[in-house]
Amino acid sequence: MTEVGVDPLDLVDRGALTAFLAGCVEPFDQLTVTLLAGGASNLTYLVQLDDRRYVLRRRPLGPSAPKAHDMRREFTVLDALKGRGLPIPRVHAFSEDEDVVGAPFYLMDFRPGHVLHSPADAEGLSPAQAEQCSGQLIDILARLHALSPEQLQLPNFGRPEGFLERRVRSWLRQWNSVEHRAFPEVERIGELLLRNLPEQRYTALVHGDYRLGNVILDVEDGGASITAVLDWEMSTAGDPLTDVAHLLVYWEPTCGRVTHPAQQIAERPGFLSGAELVRLYEEKTDRDLSGLPFYLAFEHWRAAIIKDAIYLRRAPGQTQAEEFGATVRLHLDEAVQILDSLGFDTQSVAPVGTTKENE
Repeated sequence: MTEVGVDPLDLVDRGALTAFLAGCVEPFDQLTVTLLAGGASNLTYLVQLDDRRYVLRRRPLGPSAPKAHDMRREFTVLDALKGRGLPIPRVHAFSEDEDVVGAPFYLMDFRPGHVLHSPADAEGLSPAQAEQCSGQLIDILARLHALSPEQLQLPNFGRPEGFLERRVRSWLRQWNSVEHRAFPEVERIGELLLRNLPEQRYTALVHGDYRLGNVILDVEDGGASITAVLDWEMSTAGDPLTDVAHLLVYWEPTCGRVTHPAQQIAERPGFLSGAELVRLYEEKTDRDLSGLPFYLAFEHWRAAIIKDAIYLRRAPGQTQAEEFGATVRLHLDEAVQILDSLGFDTQSVAPVGTTKENE
């Protein structure tokens, strides 16, 4: 049976889930399952056992590219990060059994708080809270990037040498391995990136999708504290500048095009600018980010590939699906404009629809 159009809650076999939970958490009497998030990425269920709350995560509905939405990988890195001073939820168990919720999944603790996806989500934050949130995002990222897979006893967790080249080639393969719309710029930009790869100067454990929308923020008692970093499915050993660039792509418009509502959050009082985030990261890590524009181009290009796949997974005509579909072009145009500013030959991938305001 295809999953497309299926209610995610109908995928839950409560008998099988009860049996699984009995083997990894304390005994319970009452089981309640609700959907926390079933959007563009992984399905996230809230599992309540009496008065205790947990989160169960599995891949999204519909077809996925090979190696995408790897729940085992996410579980493995979260388990390895225990006790390392990072705000992460405790994980309890991973299962390959597709009879429980229709796909491999893992269970972790529930962390209460707020997730900031759009400006409306940040309306209650004071300037002081916004500044605290900004600073903590960089502090956590710097602490993460001080770790290596060897320290975490993950010696085979990725291959850092040639990381960016493999990333570009991998996303090109992913683009060609799944259904996609007609954007010839994707392959042309990929080729341009491969011809102009910078020297990799740093190696660290990277998150792969580090941004404001993937952290939980506690705003009790007038302060602001990041209590959990989520979505580790793309974490690996690699170039930490990819994480910094990814954060910035979702923090503010790189060349003026708004590609996600989250980019308007940092316009609110108290949030640091993208340039201030970069300076703070440089201070905390003593790393040189002068080559960051190339990574910004790569992250916009990668976002276009991801969002086109999301668009095609969703039902045609859905408002959110159409919004994802429209931003693919914007990300590609951003990538081309950045590469052009670096002096690369972008004639074969000239952006479409660029306005004078964006030039």
